[in-house]
Amino acid sequence: MAATAAQNMAYVSRNGSNTDGNAPENSTALITARQRDTAQYIVDMILELRNMANCTKLHAVMVPLEYAYYEAFSAANRVHVTAEEVDRINRLSKTVEEMEAKAEVDY
Repeated sequence: MAATAAQNMAYVSRNGSNTDGNAPENSTALITARQRDTAQYIVDMILELRNMANCTKLHAVMVPLEYAYYEAFSAANRVHVTAEEVDRINRLSKTVEEMEAKAEVDY
């Protein structure tokens, strides 16, 4: 495990950019392509193990595998939301709140 963590850290340079050349805004929000591929491989393996445990009714084994599956799936499919998109969503939210407030006044 320690070698894997060290290898993953090698993908981030001293200036904070990853191998894609994109500067991460939040180190927990962005992962490298290798990390994503590894997480997807883990997802596939855990899914097989989980299904084997389920078929043989090894529920005590299946449940922790289920949790591990969702954690790995979340890592493999993490989405980075840009600041512009966050601003757009906040503006939409404000518009909805204003419309709701106006609707309450009209009643």
